[in-house]
Amino acid sequence: MPVPAIELKGVTVTLNGRTVLDRITMKIEQGEYWGIIGPNGGGKTTLLKTILGLIPPQKGKVSVLGLPPRQAVKKGWLGYLPQRMMGRTFPISALEVVMLGECQRNNFFKPFHNKEKEEALYALELVGLADKAHHPFPHLSGGEQQRVLIAMALASRPRILLLDEPNTGVDVVAQEGLYQVLKRLKEELSLTIIMVTHDVGVISHFVDRIACLNITLHFSGDPWGAMDCNLLEKLYGEPVEVFVHHPQCQGCHVLRSLKGHDD
Repeated sequence: MPVPAIELKGVTVTLNGRTVLDRITMKIEQGEYWGIIGPNGGGKTTLLKTILGLIPPQKGKVSVLGLPPRQAVKKGWLGYLPQRMMGRTFPISALEVVMLGECQRNNFFKPFHNKEKEEALYALELVGLADKAHHPFPHLSGGEQQRVLIAMALASRPRILLLDEPNTGVDVVAQEGLYQVLKRLKEELSLTIIMVTHDVGVISHFVDRIACLNITLHFSGDPWGAMDCNLLEKLYGEPVEVFVHHPQCQGCHVLRSLKGHDD
């Protein structure tokens, strides 16, 4: 039986005297696409940083493909796109942005060679932007910029991709295109993808599993199991209303009211 991509057992993280993650136990299998949802301050970013080994837990154990997180990072198994990767006006080309991802494997001051450039071009091809390789990064649309940054995270050829709200600042059409790109990458590269998002309704149409996190793990499993009014009200602390994709209606939107919510 294959080793899980990521496994957390009883993980508790305390920052500045406050419990941010409380006894989190979950298993993510290789090749799965997960969405992590929950309110601001609920520990979603902390969860990603704990998986990366950036924040060690006070209790419990984290393993990445059977190894401690830091060992997995050293092997190049983890790609990471944080919320704020770089300035959107940084005056370099899309290709040069992606080549910065090579710094995960190479010395920052080491000159790049044709091999690195070829790998960066391949990463841009994976996200459908090979034709924009030499375009200035600031001139790209918000959705294109996010795809370039995903290509940057892919430049080190990771087996697991962690994304922290990659749809922030991206319009609705570009968001769906982004989710479709990620789903295709998962299938073509057998990538394991874990994505933090607030886009509850739409993401349920694309991911294999959803985890509902607000300090404790309220739910993990089938995406449609998370579309429950009582669960979401408990998760967010108030009634919510969500637009969702109906599983039997490809490409359409259905409004599913999850208890009354006054705008």
